[in-house]
Amino acid sequence: MSKNMVSVTIDGRTVEVEAGSNLVDASLKAGVQIPHYCYHPKLSVVGQCRMCLVKIEGMPNLQTGCTTQIMKDGMEVRIDDDEVRAAQEGMMEFLLINHPLDCPICDQAGECGLQDYSFKHGQAFSRFSYEDKRTYPGKERIPLGPNVVLNMNRCIQCTRCVRFTEEISGTGELGFFQRGSRAEIGVFPGNELDNPLSTCVVDICPVGALTSTQFRFAERVWYLDKKPSLCTGCDAGCNITLEHRRGKIQRYKPRANDEVNDHWMCDFGRTTFQAYDEPRLSTPKRRNGRGEIRTITWDEALTSIHHSLAHGAAMGTVGILARGAATTEEAYLLKLLADSLETPHRGGLREPGPERLIPTSNGGLVGSEITPNRRGAELAGLEAPSSAERTAKMLAGAVNGAHSALLLFDGGRAGLDNALRSPAALEGLRKAETIVVVGWATTELTEIADIVLPIATHAETEGTLVNSQNRIQKFERAFPPPAGVRTGVEALVDLLRKFRPDFAPKTVADVFGLMATELSALEDVSLTELPASGIQLPVRPQ
Repeated sequence: MSKNMVSVTIDGRTVEVEAGSNLVDASLKAGVQIPHYCYHPKLSVVGQCRMCLVKIEGMPNLQTGCTTQIMKDGMEVRIDDDEVRAAQEGMMEFLLINHPLDCPICDQAGECGLQDYSFKHGQAFSRFSYEDKRTYPGKERIPLGPNVVLNMNRCIQCTRCVRFTEEISGTGELGFFQRGSRAEIGVFPGNELDNPLSTCVVDICPVGALTSTQFRFAERVWYLDKKPSLCTGCDAGCNITLEHRRGKIQRYKPRANDEVNDHWMCDFGRTTFQAYDEPRLSTPKRRNGRGEIRTITWDEALTSIHHSLAHGAAMGTVGILARGAATTEEAYLLKLLADSLETPHRGGLREPGPERLIPTSNGGLVGSEITPNRRGAELAGLEAPSSAERTAKMLAGAVNGAHSALLLFDGGRAGLDNALRSPAALEGLRKAETIVVVGWATTELTEIADIVLPIATHAETEGTLVNSQNRIQKFERAFPPPAGVRTGVEALVDLLRKFRPDFAPKTVADVFGLMATELSALEDVSLTELPASGIQLPVRPQ
């Protein structure tokens, strides 16, 4: 046993935990849940909701699990106990004295801690009169800021939100006002809850007191399908849960990863799925001799692209540029395509953006580029020019000739360097004999393209991204792409087979496996074995 590990027995299950762990965290390791409201693993411990009372052998009274640290071997704890159950039922009765029984109209229903614990740890009656409930007239819908609404009648005063603004965001807008039974949460006079992480207080509110203006009454949560994914708003790579109904994304919520973003994400990142409301590309298209863009089949499109790129490589120049949101596997296939064409004009994209800071227990996570996988593209072999000017210079070299061809792996309006969409840049690109755009949205680039391939969005595919810490992480497909649309990997594999008929990989996992055989940083790693927390890669010089 390690020096820093101690053993504890909870309901007959003995586990080893790090010395100093509290009983709430230790119980999870033992597969036992201690109910709690005010405790959160990333906030200070206040022990005020009293739901986590447990019986500890040798102690005369029940103890709060969140404030009890395990410092030495041999502690024996009982949760499945009549005295503990009676205490939990009593605390639930206290909490429900004043809480409105409005679950059918509450936006938190289906993910409410009070609702869940009421069924699991409460009782079916109350000894208190319903008519004597305390209410806060006129405080059912208080905007605390642009993203958060407070219903004071539902608040159980756990103070998680107050501690978050004091300890995590460091902005301190929220506080307790009044005293005793009239105590209430609010913002200090002259302030509003408007910090970059403000919606995190909605995530940690265990009841329906705080709701998000973005999601409020948008959808009942039990209708939502949820998939682990990654935010693509910047290169921080925050872990998220993507929640959708029938392919319509309703919200992003932070997913806990102590190695990356702890339990938090920024308000900007939560809104980035709205970009998918842009007009979609649904079928391959090709411009005819009269300059008209017409729908064609996938095979016709891939054959035309093969001929154009091969002709450019033989008679002129070929350029390949990947969007900043291309997955590492897509970037690797583009690199193989560039190898097949033997073109030096290849690259990813690097575009700086506003700095976004996520405070974490590891010192903080910073995103400073709007190209979320620039490092993944570089890992795969597509170096990103250090500035928009150098990108333009690289492209100018690629279109310098009568038989030049250009393949742009686009990513919607937010995914490709804005400098490339200026009238002057578009005019420069137009000098190429053939422009191929592979993307999911109609943009300025698709309007000047000769051939367009529709591919899946980030939500409709799977793969890996490398974040600002140089950590490679995987994400899952949330829902399938529309009919007629292929994933980027499927489209590029089919295109590569036009040049290399023996090219064997078919799936994202196959491509990752092929990439891992070439890159020492991924040696002996498969996509299925990539841990949920990701793998830290050697940090490259910037």
